Amino acid sequence: AVVSTQSTGGTVVLWVYWPSFNAASLYDDTHIQGRVIGNTYLSIMASCVTAFATSALIHRGKFEMIEIQNGTLAGGVIIGTISPFLIDPWAPVLIGAIGGVISTFGYGLLHPYLEDCGILDSAGVQMLHGIPGILGGLFAALATLADNTNYMFSYNTTWTNTTDVDRDRGQQFGYHLGAILVSLGIAVVSGLITGVLVRLPICPTIEKEDMLIDHDFWVIHDKNHDPRLKKDKKSNIYANQMAEAKA
Repeated sequence: AVVSTQSTGGTVVLWVYWPSFNAASLYDDTHIQGRVIGNTYLSIMASCVTAFATSALIHRGKFEMIEIQNGTLAGGVIIGTISPFLIDPWAPVLIGAIGGVISTFGYGLLHPYLEDCGILDSAGVQMLHGIPGILGGLFAALATLADNTNYMFSYNTTWTNTTDVDRDRGQQFGYHLGAILVSLGIAVVSGLITGVLVRLPICPTIEKEDMLIDHDFWVIHDKNHDPRLKKDKKSNIYANQMAEAKA
């Protein structure tokens, strides 16, 4: 309960300051920064509402803390690419609402399934950043087809000189999709490389049920909270040390 409360405090801080994350790169254009902040707040407020509603739907009237901690922030992620665009207020509200629903359903339904398949995501990268990020890129790509101002801004930014570039909306739509595919490619390749490296014999192996326990690698002052002691497991480093000390 204490850990969940502390984590929720971090969620509140992120929720308040997330618009500044999206607007930080536009430091030399305060007009567009204001638009980014407004769109982000509209989106993140919508995701906050839908995250609570979706969590209550999944758990029959109750809320799951990890779903709330992450689903409420999904609006800030999914609006990131499109936040500088000149769009009506209903658009960021709708986009943020979709982000809250997708992220919360992902944690409530997809996350347990992935864990059963042996895929662990302790930081919630997939449900908070991965899926909402891809959807945000797709929404931005669609926005380039809807308005000339949006498609022009999407590549003629304040920090890149592209005055000689001449693209129509269809071409810029393709560039958006290409950027999404490149990002996915980098993620897949780097993930595979990391997976190969951690499977090398020089890396210690950890049982699946012990992957989120820190006692073998960090100094934990309250050692009695090691959940493995309650199971009387003797196959881990910490349990063996405790047994030797008692002997």
